[in-house]
Amino acid sequence: MASWIDLFSLFATISVLGSIVYAIIFVVKSVNQGVNATKESLKSRGLDVSASGVSVKTSRRFDREDYVDATQRGFVKALNASSIRKGDGTTTPVPLAREHSTSSVASSDGSKKKKKGAFGGRK
Repeated sequence: MASWIDLFSLFATISVLGSIVYAIIFVVKSVNQGVNATKESLKSRGLDVSASGVSVKTSRRFDREDYVDATQRGFVKALNASSIRKGDGTTTPVPLAREHSTSSVASSDGSKKKKKGAFGGRK
């Protein structure tokens, strides 16, 4: 026959395991509720999140002409921002003077040094 200590140990073990299972179920339910609330708030903004991906709800349809117009506007903005047409001859470009650094002057004296390899050894 089992003593009262054995019965108490059984009851304590079942209680601990039951509380662990309850805590896991509670956490999973709360995470699922948070995900569902987030999906609903995104759905009210026009984004529908599902297992297959995200779909965006727009208020109107775009046809080919709308896409072509948007592309042309982008090209015109890029052309206006570039300096291709800005040199119309009214201003003369200033040539840049080339200055030699001390390392390039020192290495251009004709003497060749052996370079080290990738791991510090000589090639």
